[in-house]
Amino acid sequence: MSPVTGYGSRVLAFVLAPLLFPQSRVVLSHLPELPEAVGDWTGSVPGSADSGDPLRLLVLGDSTAAGVGVDELADGIGGNLAARIAGRTGRGVEWTVLARSGATTGEIRRFLLSTAMRRQFDIIFLTTGVNDVMQLRTKHAFTTDLGMILEGLEQSSPNAVVLLAGIPRMEHFTSLPDPLGTILGARAYRLNSGAHAVLGHHPRVVHVPPWPIRTPGFFARDDFHPSSVGYSAWAESTMEFWVRRP
Repeated sequence: MSPVTGYGSRVLAFVLAPLLFPQSRVVLSHLPELPEAVGDWTGSVPGSADSGDPLRLLVLGDSTAAGVGVDELADGIGGNLAARIAGRTGRGVEWTVLARSGATTGEIRRFLLSTAMRRQFDIIFLTTGVNDVMQLRTKHAFTTDLGMILEGLEQSSPNAVVLLAGIPRMEHFTSLPDPLGTILGARAYRLNSGAHAVLGHHPRVVHVPPWPIRTPGFFARDDFHPSSVGYSAWAESTMEFWVRRP
């Protein structure tokens, strides 16, 4: 648990703003700017013989959905999740990515949700929240946008299982020195708790654990986004949690 939680984390952030804002600019200016992964934003993983129709997977979200940190989208969270779902179920998987680097939950709702609602999916993986933390968005704004996204996805894909990724423990990012890392970690904790409350109204949504950042080699060279090792570990931990839950 982060040492500063709740509303106090936002208050403290503003109190420390004269220090945090210059520090955040310095930190971000020194991080390598990594591009989104290249390749088709759709792909497929074959299943075993006579396994039935392929499952339709949507990966929706921010830069991690877009594969920042790896060269090919197939090596990002979408391709890795599809491979593990196929391996667990024996079913083929057709995956689609809808993503926008730097997007907050509100921007995902405004710019990507309508496209996501044009098709039906069997499994939806939603990764969002880090940019809300970085921009110090309020818990209310974050949870309102998240609720609207979930309502839209449930309307267009009523039988889908939605996997909502937990926001990572940003206080453990080596690229975020204190006090910046501690404050952002506290904000991440608060938004995660808000997301968990929202999910009480959406029983088909599974709040899966945050990034397994303790995995050796998890981060890409910017020390902020997952590497190929990181995306693989993230997909594996997501599947392990999903299949073991009651």
